[in-house]
Amino acid sequence: MDRKKKYKEWLWAFFFVGPTVVGIYLFYIYPVFDSVYISLTKWNHLSKPEFIGFANYVQLFRDPQVLKEFFNTLFYVITIVPATIVFSLLLANALNKKTPLTGFLRTAFFLPYMLLPVVTATVWRLMFNTRYGLINVVLGNLGLPQPAWISGEYSVRLVIMVVSLWASIGYYGVILLAGLQNISHQYYEACELDGGNAWHKFIHITVPLVTPQLFFVVMITVISVFQLFDYIFIFGKGNPAVKENIRTMAFGIYERGFTYLDMGYASAEAIVFCVLVLGVTVIQNYGQKKWVHYS
Repeated sequence: MDRKKKYKEWLWAFFFVGPTVVGIYLFYIYPVFDSVYISLTKWNHLSKPEFIGFANYVQLFRDPQVLKEFFNTLFYVITIVPATIVFSLLLANALNKKTPLTGFLRTAFFLPYMLLPVVTATVWRLMFNTRYGLINVVLGNLGLPQPAWISGEYSVRLVIMVVSLWASIGYYGVILLAGLQNISHQYYEACELDGGNAWHKFIHITVPLVTPQLFFVVMITVISVFQLFDYIFIFGKGNPAVKENIRTMAFGIYERGFTYLDMGYASAEAIVFCVLVLGVTVIQNYGQKKWVHYS
């Protein structure tokens, strides 16, 4: 009877877990191994893949355009991730107060995350338009210079950073806010008794006790910025010079695979890209033991 009950439990477990496991193998694990094989071939979607060994990888590490994509991606990670973490934490701390407008403000800051990145980038591209964009209209009325935001090599990167922050800090702020609300007020009261001010509370209580949520936010922010594509696609559209200056590895993979139909080369870059992101993730997981405090 016990054996029959055990088999029944296993059957029900497989019934519920099986579809997910099969889906992971079909849509995640198999495509990864297939991509590894394609990266060793020359394939243009139309003819049969031709096996060429590691030629794509050799070309990849000699390609100056790929090198530029790598440094651009690294630039966005180094600049956008810290800014996102800082502003998200400050936003969460500001929203962690009970006021008549708290509920409205939390919703208002979260809403930009609900928009598709392509929609967000398109709207902001119009706002930063040199001739009729809202930003330059306001600057002109104030008698200030009206830069060509989308055409400049550095200004367009600044625009991408601003748009990324605008679209994401509300979401990450809500995650951090959940962590802040779990901090007991007794810690803050004890700090006040010791003569601590608001800054001391923030540095010595808020930040250390919200590190589990901070670690999660850092992880998903880094992965998200590594995959930066939509903003590059929209802001570089119609301007080849700008596109070449801001292109990322994710954009390069898309362009080589679906514009130039060089799937073997695109797959090789995708594999290198995955290894890079995996390496950064492993380092983050190892490093979190030294700064994340689980209460």
